[in-house]
Amino acid sequence: MVLVHGSGPNDMDETIEANKPFKDLAYALAKQGIGVVRYDKRTYVYPDLIYNQGNFIPEQETIVDAISATRLARKLPDADSNRIYIAGHSFRAMLAPLIAGQAGKLVAGIILMAGPARPLEELILDQTQYLDSLIPSDKNKRRLEGLKGQVEMVNKGDFGPKTPSTQLPLGLTASYWLFLHYYHQVETAKKLKIPILILQGQRDYQVTMTDFDLWKKSLDKSKNVTFHSYPKLNHLFMEGEGKSIPAEYETPGHVAEYVIKDIVDWILEN
Repeated sequence: MVLVHGSGPNDMDETIEANKPFKDLAYALAKQGIGVVRYDKRTYVYPDLIYNQGNFIPEQETIVDAISATRLARKLPDADSNRIYIAGHSFRAMLAPLIAGQAGKLVAGIILMAGPARPLEELILDQTQYLDSLIPSDKNKRRLEGLKGQVEMVNKGDFGPKTPSTQLPLGLTASYWLFLHYYHQVETAKKLKIPILILQGQRDYQVTMTDFDLWKKSLDKSKNVTFHSYPKLNHLFMEGEGKSIPAEYETPGHVAEYVIKDIVDWILEN
């Protein structure tokens, strides 16, 4: 299995505060005889080189390296070259159908862990509204109003290659947002014939059950797609209680064992 990181400059463990979900997955799957390839994200190793490029897009940030890692996995000793899977987390779960489409026969199946079904700009707005509701302030309110304008511009496609990144969500380049504007992950997933496993924590505030329900509504009749959601799990697929908040990530935890079991069972069945 090849693990593909979520948003931001992640290391090979996908370290988020006190937690390392990719390390958890790698060790747990290895114990079940499933080899794992993980790597430092390109933006983690070369942040200045990447982010200073005006034409920076997800192809350079994620897709090329994920396919290269898949080719590497096929050549590893004792690997079954016909059974290489890609597991994408968060935003990269959103790109997993595209990666699989480009990789073709290199990939036997994909796993979407907390994968957005909605456009990224819509998720960013939802996340910001949620976080601002936890600590309301005039500063947060002004920031939210500014973000709403940026999101509306991206949503309508009312921008072009020369639009400054300062006018766009997250300060990402216009090329990046144009790429996402014309990419539709659900429709891309529908075209895939390979097995797809979609996993979602019900306490996740970053990618919510709204997305999971959209995946299910769109792909529920597809015989190659399997769905699991988990009442106690957050965005990192770690257990918690009550409303999920960012401070939760500061407490060390581990990916739930029953998530590992569902992944292993799915792989063995496919």
